[in-house]
Amino acid sequence: MSLTLKQARQHSTRFHLAEVEALMGTFYQIHLFDNKRGHLLTDDTGRPVQLKSLPGVRSLLQQLPLDQAELVHRSAFGEMIGLDDTDNTLRVPLRLHQTDNPEADV
Repeated sequence: MSLTLKQARQHSTRFHLAEVEALMGTFYQIHLFDNKRGHLLTDDTGRPVQLKSLPGVRSLLQQLPLDQAELVHRSAFGEMIGLDDTDNTLRVPLRLHQTDNPEADV
């Protein structure tokens, strides 16, 4: 299921998690999870919102009713070397608010 940015801002309940998925090393897509299901964040035309930087992602997420966020990177390394059923997913907590030390933030 998908939600537009406008719908996500006006969502009736808080999202408990935003997964910020790093895709092909060039952009990020956002999946929002409430207590019922997951939602792909889309624009008004139904296309997935694609952001090119973590500061852009953080700025967008700060506009939403959200408890926590994770940066998610799924590596195909196991598949490339012939391993079956290997989950090489890296999950890193993403701070939603900037600190005074930019090097401390992910």
